[in-house]
Amino acid sequence: MERPGRRGSVFNWFRKLFGREPPPPPQPKPRSMPQQPGRFNTTYDRNNTTMLKQLEEVAKYRGIIEDAARRYNVRPSVICGMGSRESHWGLALKPAGPGGRGDFARRRPRGERRSVEPPDGPGYGRGLMQIDYDWHEFARTGRWQDPRENIMYACTVLDRAKTFFQRKRVRLNEDQMLRAMIASYNGGATAALQALQARLDIDANTTGKDYSRDVLNRSGWFQLHGWR
Repeated sequence: MERPGRRGSVFNWFRKLFGREPPPPPQPKPRSMPQQPGRFNTTYDRNNTTMLKQLEEVAKYRGIIEDAARRYNVRPSVICGMGSRESHWGLALKPAGPGGRGDFARRRPRGERRSVEPPDGPGYGRGLMQIDYDWHEFARTGRWQDPRENIMYACTVLDRAKTFFQRKRVRLNEDQMLRAMIASYNGGATAALQALQARLDIDANTTGKDYSRDVLNRSGWFQLHGWR
């Protein structure tokens, strides 16, 4: 609160001298709140029904996720966001759960596959993290139905992508490297590098052209619910 009479006397003095009222005092500019280190923004409502169902599922694998996060230096919330995007933590798979499959749209043989369809049955995405049958031997011969092995393998893919960019001497800050690793998980490290070299968004060669952004958007939601 201002002291009584002080502001009125200033107004009267200014009017006599200049014939008009003084301009209002400058207002301080509002400062934008910077994003906290390690925190991801999210557009998901805290009580999003679909995400809350996934939250119940991912809780079953918390110990595995935190172990993988320590081993591969990846934030647990990032792993949560990836599993959410890939399989809704098993809820979107057939059958639902860690032994389920996804990506049933037929496609031409690629990678190591020569048959029209996988000989062990349809569904190119395997398990919680949807390891691709064509590009990863683990999805053809490994225990991809095991949630620990599936999650751990997904983190090795992220780690390999990081090593790839480091060997290519690509200059990326911490946030850019994280997005590049996540985009590589979906579209491959070479495709992510090509996007960078063409000065395109890192997601330019990913499914929906939004993969890393969407994963981190989901990661931010999981952070709201206690995942660091």
